[in-house]
Amino acid sequence: MTVTEDVPTAASAPPEPAAPAPAASGLAAVLGSGDHKVVGRLWMVASLVHLVLVGLAAIATAAEKIDTSTLDVVGDDWFAQVFTFRSIGGAFLFLLPLTIGIFTAVVPLQVGAPTIAFPRAASAAAWAYLVGSGLIVGAYAIGGGPYGSDVDGLRLFVVAFGLVLLAQIVAWICIVTTAVTLRAPGLSLPRLPLFSWSAVVAGGVWLLTLPVLLTLVALTYVDIRYGGSEGIFGGGAATVYERISWTFHQPTIYAFAIPALGIVGSVVPVFSATRHQSHRLAMGLVGAFGALAVGAWAIPSFAGSEARPWLYEIPWIVVSFAIVLPLLGLLGLWALTARAGKLTLGSPLIFGLVAVLMLLVGAIAGAVQAIEPLETLLDGDAAGPLFGTTWTTSVASYVVLATAAALFGGAIYWAPKVIGRSFAEGPAKAIAVVMLAGTVLWSFPELLAGLFGQAALPGTLAENEDTIEALNAATTVGGVLLALAAAGFVALLLKALSSSDLPGDDPWSGHTLEWATSSPPPVGNFASLPEITSEAPLYDARHRTEEASA
Repeated sequence: MTVTEDVPTAASAPPEPAAPAPAASGLAAVLGSGDHKVVGRLWMVASLVHLVLVGLAAIATAAEKIDTSTLDVVGDDWFAQVFTFRSIGGAFLFLLPLTIGIFTAVVPLQVGAPTIAFPRAASAAAWAYLVGSGLIVGAYAIGGGPYGSDVDGLRLFVVAFGLVLLAQIVAWICIVTTAVTLRAPGLSLPRLPLFSWSAVVAGGVWLLTLPVLLTLVALTYVDIRYGGSEGIFGGGAATVYERISWTFHQPTIYAFAIPALGIVGSVVPVFSATRHQSHRLAMGLVGAFGALAVGAWAIPSFAGSEARPWLYEIPWIVVSFAIVLPLLGLLGLWALTARAGKLTLGSPLIFGLVAVLMLLVGAIAGAVQAIEPLETLLDGDAAGPLFGTTWTTSVASYVVLATAAALFGGAIYWAPKVIGRSFAEGPAKAIAVVMLAGTVLWSFPELLAGLFGQAALPGTLAENEDTIEALNAATTVGGVLLALAAAGFVALLLKALSSSDLPGDDPWSGHTLEWATSSPPPVGNFASLPEITSEAPLYDARHRTEEASA
């Protein structure tokens, strides 16, 4: 067969390729993006906006308790709603969304994936959260939050809260699937960095917990929509907050703190310039903490804490004591890691130390809270007064604020990858110290006030009124310090975004794969990946280079 080919002429030459369309920018880039880094930033920015609202509610409730005889700051009609917004908003509008945002932005980078699993679903989850959280704020604004008087507003709250929960369930599915199925070659599950492993553990816990809460929310809507004032399942509108509040008590409250363990476990070896000691043991301890934090089984009776049966009390007591052990084990491993290397006190590490110390205090306080139910089971005396007092809210405060400190530290640590800029180190360290002082002043007086019998919601006090009011004043001062710390963090973020100084691809001399790409990473994240033979591939590559040049 003869093949002939004409010499191409100018007329038959292929056309010049069209110039690429300009990349979308501004709002269009956010609306249409499936890039996990953009989606993660969306979660994070929205969570910080809600932090402002939650902070105002928290300071208002603390100031209201300075004078226990009257409610003159937000008033009788609004205090209960403001209190519930502090809890619900702090957990589900700020803390979990900030956690999801950091995981969404960082986990694909850390496991060497080009994107997050199900990117369209991840983007849809972020937008559903934005819509649902806005509707929750609107429902509260018209008096429709839990304990509110506006019936239509209350129904709006329940529907909007269900939308937020559904969005978070989808987001966790995307994060866990990424860490489990999109790992780079050589990065086996036992080699997962602790932060990505904490994403798997936290995601597993929340995927067991949030569907239960979502089901309760759906039943609550049916109750208040079709059941009249008393409801179909008993209680009606009066039980809306009770059906949610179990997530703010132990053991479920500890689930919020699982990512804090991953963040601390990531920054300690980097700022110690050495490998994490007993990495697989650390993974086991994080997993044990997560297993003990699964708390859907511990939903208390709607009739109150006194109605909890002994069959519920025994596992609750065991978990309350047992969950301290993984924390102590991780503290020991981190101390050994720091001792094996050369410790440098960078701001992410200081935030991490604040977080783990406050988390340990909160876990110990939770264990102390379980002593009285234990004594009741042993000798038959009446249940003690700690559960349901501000001691209970203090345990939640320690855990939530410790987690927030760790997330702030993680945001500073991964800022070069998430926003392409670095935070100023000196002010960041100062904010960590202020946050520690604010957490202590906010939470410790609540513990003492709980010992004196102050209920979580204010009531008539027969004795110790002056002491409790003084403790509440100290709590308010702590709230102001925490507000200053949060404002300082946001100010540093804005300053970093406006800076023209580039941080470099690996400013911390990191150990894991996210530091093997540029800052900020391009679409697709990686041009190439290093050889992966352990949980710290960049640490390995750096030491191989040092040995070869020696």
